[in-house]
Amino acid sequence: MQWLWTSRDDFERDLADELPRGRVLAPALAIGDAPASGAEPPVFARQGFPIAAEVAANLEALVAAIRPLVPPAPVAYALHVWVPDSDAANRLSSQATEFAEAVTNALGPDGARIVRAHELYDPDAPIIQVCLTESGRAYVGAAALSRTASTWPGGRARMKIPSGAPSRATSKLAEAIAWIGYGPESGDVCVDLGAAPGGWTWLLLRRKARIIAVDRANLQPDIARDRKVLHLRDNAFTYRPAEAVDWLFCDMVWKPGEVAKLLALWGQKHWARYLVSNIKLPMKRRLDTVNDVKRVLIAGGWRELRARQLYHDRDEITLHARR
Repeated sequence: MQWLWTSRDDFERDLADELPRGRVLAPALAIGDAPASGAEPPVFARQGFPIAAEVAANLEALVAAIRPLVPPAPVAYALHVWVPDSDAANRLSSQATEFAEAVTNALGPDGARIVRAHELYDPDAPIIQVCLTESGRAYVGAAALSRTASTWPGGRARMKIPSGAPSRATSKLAEAIAWIGYGPESGDVCVDLGAAPGGWTWLLLRRKARIIAVDRANLQPDIARDRKVLHLRDNAFTYRPAEAVDWLFCDMVWKPGEVAKLLALWGQKHWARYLVSNIKLPMKRRLDTVNDVKRVLIAGGWRELRARQLYHDRDEITLHARR
């Protein structure tokens, strides 16, 4: 059975290149053979599911395709109706919302067992997926929670920028921590490389961590004044910690190969236990760049390395690893 995957717009070719027998289907959509059991989702995938049916995008056809996928009582499941994140498909967003409500009502008593995906706890509980396309067709399928790339419809994990946050970078880190499933705890010592103006430091403060913010530029004044923040006006590439820390965070607009070497050094020297970093990608050879960066970090001793282009990432990916 083939799988349908969605990506950020203009990254569908990179996504297709990751897939077994992958090909581009439409803007922000790619199709390929089923991934290996237990494999991490593709780096450029926001969401994916096995295709059980391709039908016309009308209520009758959708209900007929979805009904065989509904689990027997009392198993709870989620239903996501979404569109790819492309200019043309986004015009169908309101239609997707209407279909989701209409399908739920049409399923009758079965609809009572539909819950939000965030409320599913059984790893085998299914998320039924419906992807509407601009061609008037819909792809329908279901995957267990444990095999689902995201619990957000279409993988659009919208993190609201909290009041007081100095930049949109705060949303990137909030999504990264949600994706990882854990983050710094009270009292943890974090190094934030390229910290200014303080978007990541701001969120780490909300988690009651202590932060060494390394950047020659200014932090937002209220962040710089916080007693849990030590602002070092230093070069991130030459800074060396006085002792090992709990977390290394890095969000710098710089050449991916050079950033990878810096992060690998932190791994080799055991200067941090956990790593969260954004890596900016070039316009070409993006998948090759990702693979090169991963090889450098693994050679540096980082373990359990994960990489994903998250919803709030633009021309970048997010990395997580541990020592």
